[in-house]
This record gives sequence, C-alpha cells and structure tokens, in this order.
Amino acid sequence: MVRRILMIMVPIIVIGLLAGCGQKEEAANNKFGFLPVEKIEVKLNEEFTIARGFDLNSGYIWREQFDESMLELLESIVDTETKEDGTIVLYQVFRFKANQKGNTQIFLAHIRSSIDGPDVRRQEVFDIYIE
Repeated sequence: MVRRILMIMVPIIVIGLLAGCGQKEEAANNKFGFLPVEKIEVKLNEEFTIARGFDLNSGYIWREQFDESMLELLESIVDTETKEDGTIVLYQVFRFKANQKGNTQIFLAHIRSSIDGPDVRRQEVFDIYIE
C-alpha cells in the first residue's frame, strides 16, 4: 500500500519541482531584462536608426554606449506615432552614422536615476557590421 502511494507521489513531486525551477529561471531572466543581440549591416558613411518605446511617466530613459571611432551619434530624440485608434506612442530614436569599416556594438540600457544609484530595467546589444 505504501509502495503504491510512493509510486504515484514521486512523479508528481518531481514534476512540481521541475516546474518550479523553470519559473524561477524565467523570472531571473526577466528581472535583468537581457535581450538577444540584434544584428545591423550598413555601408561606410551610411546612416541608420534604432527606436525604442518611451514612457514619460516611468522615469526610465534609454542611454546609449558605443565606440565613437566607429560610429557617430547624429541625433537622439523623442518621436511620436499616432495609432489608428488615436493612441499616441512615444519612441526614443537614435540616429547613427557609420564612420569606419569593421564590427562594433551599440549597448542600450533602459535606466532610471534614483537615490541608490541608477536602476537598469532592461539592456539591449546591437552588433553592427560596417562594410
């Protein structure tokens, strides 16, 4: 009798533990907000833009970091788009120019300043290949 109960309970416990581990790992990934690398291919002296959603009320803004010998930041602005239903969406737009052939990266961090230091909500990495 005890053996029969154990044979039923052990698989249930194992499945429960595995499911719990998966949720914790997923929550940890969401906490740090790392996104997969995006790839951008451009030609020398060509311009390109990267746009990310922007919410004035959140206090978070996008900050960029890049190799200034490879790329030039021409403009960093907040732009708007009006949806069909009349909703206005804000975007933070970065316009870059490719200055030198080769490979480089752009790092974007969604940051809010606080008393305890910067609070990073999300980070994104862009691989840039300049021909």
